[in-house]
Amino acid sequence: MSANITIKDVAKRAGVSEATVSRALNDSPQVKRATRQKIQAIAHSLGYRPNGLARSIRVQQSHTLGMIIPDILNGFFTQLSRAIEDAASQAGYDVLIVNTDEHLQKEAKGINLMLEKQVDGLIITSAGASTDYPKMLGNTPAVFVDRMPPADVVSQYDRVLVDNVQGTQDIIGCLIDRGARRVGIINSAVSATAQERLKGYHRALRAAGLPTDPATEATARVDGSNVPQMARQLLVNQKCDALFAADNTIMTGVLSKLPELSLSDFQLGAFDDNDWFDFLPQPIVTAKQPIAELGRIAVERLLARINDGQLPTQEFRLAAQIIPRPTATHP
Repeated sequence: MSANITIKDVAKRAGVSEATVSRALNDSPQVKRATRQKIQAIAHSLGYRPNGLARSIRVQQSHTLGMIIPDILNGFFTQLSRAIEDAASQAGYDVLIVNTDEHLQKEAKGINLMLEKQVDGLIITSAGASTDYPKMLGNTPAVFVDRMPPADVVSQYDRVLVDNVQGTQDIIGCLIDRGARRVGIINSAVSATAQERLKGYHRALRAAGLPTDPATEATARVDGSNVPQMARQLLVNQKCDALFAADNTIMTGVLSKLPELSLSDFQLGAFDDNDWFDFLPQPIVTAKQPIAELGRIAVERLLARINDGQLPTQEFRLAAQIIPRPTATHP
């Protein structure tokens, strides 16, 4: 059967009006049950598929959300995407996802694609602090998750974030309580997140009466290519007895370097958690982010804004769970 079957074809086969077919396919009680079943069976046999785009134009709503994320291969964003899809599905919405690889041009192209697809709203993890989101998005509702929008427009959007300052302070504090006295940090290349996590790092050092030292602070490139080199610099040259990685991709780069350093008696800290950290030979303290809750609140807030464009914007800060692991023991 042709893929171009229309509602007119179904109506002709069933001997009813197009309006009756439309009502029947939407299970309207205005159409008798037997007639509904007959029409639905004919539509199925003909291979009829409703034109979702045409319907979205008529009702001014597509029941589709867009999601812009920087790296789908990053475990955090993989889980966040799943959490958002689950929450959206429960509310009767589908989700389209675009991966930006932290590139501003890919992000802009992705947002334009979403707007062309007439999504009802967007959930964005920003790839950069300089983007003119109001100009790009227009009146399309948007919520930012995990990362802040640029400072000059932050008040125009809802934000669903983790408390990066407190989470980092708790990790560094735990490392110090376990005996660390010179803690190095390899920070994120994401500006807003990096500033917050550096702030938490400094707070923890001050609270313990330890000095801050620029020589123990490094920043990862976006692609993480300098992380192994920075790990060696901090652990060997700067003789740090603990090293904090500001996200899970940075920690992966650190771990790739450790075998060739042949070091012992040092600790690790990471802002992000993985189950396989249980098997590391070094003690590690991590911040487990409330990913399911981040996704749920982002979706709920976006749907609320879709229904009421005048809703005052809010910022949600969720606490991370600190997980201190001892050295793995092997039989």
